[in-house]
Amino acid sequence: MYTVGTAAFVAAVLSTAGTGAEQATVAQPGAGPYASLVRGYLWPASDAERREAEQALETDPSLARLSRIAFHDLEEALRQGPPQESRDSAAPESPGQVHELTVQVPAGPPVPVLVRLPSRYTPEIEWPLIFAMHGGPPGGAGQAKSGAERMLRVWTEAADRAGWIVAAPAMTPSVTAGPRTDERLPYEIFHPEQARAVVAALRARYRINPDRVVSTGISLGSNYSIAFAAGEPGWLSAIVPVSTEGDSRELLLRNLGGTPAYVLEGTRDRNIRVIDAPRAMAEILAAFGCDITYREFGDRAHEGFQEHYGDVLRWLDARPRQVYPREVVRVPHPAIVPVSRRVRWIETDTRQGLVRAVASRPDRIDVTAAWTRRVTLFLHDRLVDLDRPITVTINGAEVFRGAVARSAVTALEEARRLGDERRIYAASLTLDVPADARSRTAAASLAREFAPARQEVALSFWEMYATRALEERLPSLGFEAQEVPLPGRVGGFPDQVALRVTRVQQDGTLARAGLRTGDVLVEFGGEPFFRGRGVEHLYHWVLRELRTVPVPYVLTIVRDGNPVTLEAELQLGSYRSSTPGPTK
Repeated sequence: MYTVGTAAFVAAVLSTAGTGAEQATVAQPGAGPYASLVRGYLWPASDAERREAEQALETDPSLARLSRIAFHDLEEALRQGPPQESRDSAAPESPGQVHELTVQVPAGPPVPVLVRLPSRYTPEIEWPLIFAMHGGPPGGAGQAKSGAERMLRVWTEAADRAGWIVAAPAMTPSVTAGPRTDERLPYEIFHPEQARAVVAALRARYRINPDRVVSTGISLGSNYSIAFAAGEPGWLSAIVPVSTEGDSRELLLRNLGGTPAYVLEGTRDRNIRVIDAPRAMAEILAAFGCDITYREFGDRAHEGFQEHYGDVLRWLDARPRQVYPREVVRVPHPAIVPVSRRVRWIETDTRQGLVRAVASRPDRIDVTAAWTRRVTLFLHDRLVDLDRPITVTINGAEVFRGAVARSAVTALEEARRLGDERRIYAASLTLDVPADARSRTAAASLAREFAPARQEVALSFWEMYATRALEERLPSLGFEAQEVPLPGRVGGFPDQVALRVTRVQQDGTLARAGLRTGDVLVEFGGEPFFRGRGVEHLYHWVLRELRTVPVPYVLTIVRDGNPVTLEAELQLGSYRSSTPGPTK
């Protein structure tokens, strides 16, 4: 089975933020044949303008089949970014001064952000951004603000000379909650969607180049930079971890393949456990062929690298974001920030999906995939020649051969969904992963190839405390189950299993949703189960994705031979005074 084209319109609307092509002037209404359509769909001045653009995409068949030249015109309209009047008119633009804004982030407290524009800043051209995160976790909002001030201060001089905007968030979402001990440090992490909300707010006020957004940080902030780049590949152009604990987990680091990293470390740093960890990270990334620069100084401890930031920025100038790498991988891992289903130009239909995709020729893409039932490819002429029929193989089998049309619908829907008008895709192609023995063999071979060379820890040192804090707040799922084959009436996939419920805690969340002993759980929140990935695996990904706001999860079960759908609403609770083991 395959489908070509796009999904229905996505509910999430791109923030009124963005930039034009580097050194370009702000787009003017009527500039190019698609300027009005792009503006109406992504940056409408009114509801009527938005509805008109959406209706055009729904009813004009010519927009679903564009020539190469026509799609180039659409790209130019997208790259111009939002019209100047859509930007925050109240935004201060005085260069050289510290500006402060407060951003409301998803499922978290307001985040104050300190910003310094380069002295030659002008909104007529776009500017690169250093997103600088302090260490921690902070003990309170005041300490978080002080950390942001310090980050702004150490980057300002080099950034002003090089022409970079510096933004330092006070990481209030990571403020500690309650007393800390050697075993307990209760804090919530600064989530990727919260960091993205801050960057979107900055782009709404200042003219920032989305292809030159670099995340850096000291200590905990550096760990966040690594986590964000590995969790959402394709968002950041590069990362600069400073005085980092590092990360030697190969599964996580595989996802950093297309994101350059510049690491600064002091041999005398006593705030990290061992210098071997950042050294190992650099060695692993180099072995993977990543663009990594590692600099270690024997006379330095924690922080203290300000005089080297000019060199760092010159290094970054040569490394804009790569939107269309010819090879992408998505490797699931147990770290606290999971990798998103969408990695650059490929997406899996499960959180567990392991995939490698290679645009091997102008008319061919080869995919190897495990633990996912379907993959979606997002295509562009930088990957394959869309004027020619293309072939796609999955796990060695040809699953598609034919023409794929360039579509303005796809391009605009994806820009809205991603909140990024520079990640431009001309078409999408959703394909089933073959279910035969040959496919299973190829999937198993990929899993063996990506298996770590040495045994890995599930969580790094900084993640252990945050995870314990999450476990305190996790609502009891309240059930036990054992793996069983899928019921005969349920369509399955190789290695897919179900969970037969053997015990239900009567006061648990899932019992209240209607789960009973004897039920056969087939999917939880749209996620299937694969062999060896039962209740423990379910618990682990729920733990990582729950927030303080309730999230509905649909449970697909088979009861007495009949399909039944239940719904459970889960959210993080309050902290406990003690830290008993998690309840599954």
